[in-house]
Amino acid sequence: MTSIALEAVVSTQSTGTNNREIVYWATKFPFPLKDRDYVFERTHAMTKNQISISSRSITHRAQPVFSSYVRVYKYGSNLVMWSRGGDLYEKGMSYCLTYYDDFGMPIPSQLKDKLANAKIPEFLEKVRDAAEFLGNTGKLYVPYPEHPSRKR
Repeated sequence: MTSIALEAVVSTQSTGTNNREIVYWATKFPFPLKDRDYVFERTHAMTKNQISISSRSITHRAQPVFSSYVRVYKYGSNLVMWSRGGDLYEKGMSYCLTYYDDFGMPIPSQLKDKLANAKIPEFLEKVRDAAEFLGNTGKLYVPYPEHPSRKR
């Protein structure tokens, strides 16, 4: 799965380290599947030794459904990362990720297993890269170029 577009539609920051974003995410799926897109609310909080990021699918008036994608209406994930030392700025971190999506199409078990075995390690590598990017830049996610069909 390759990201086509990833952008914050709405972003709010409260005092401290709690934030909320409405995110649009479009992904390219392998043939014969049609590309998917998601609209979800993402919140994150950070303490001295832990970061948590939660996402859940929503509908949002600023993000219409595009005919070139299949909209995923059931999606959720929770990521918790914590320091193995005293705080997040020390080396060593552990994490727990839970993820769910129903992209609206039954898939045979053998194909699901094959896709999961191939794509989950790739996804986790991207999570690691995003965490490293967050640590180096203070930005929540790696920015992706805007998809040409969505330019305003």
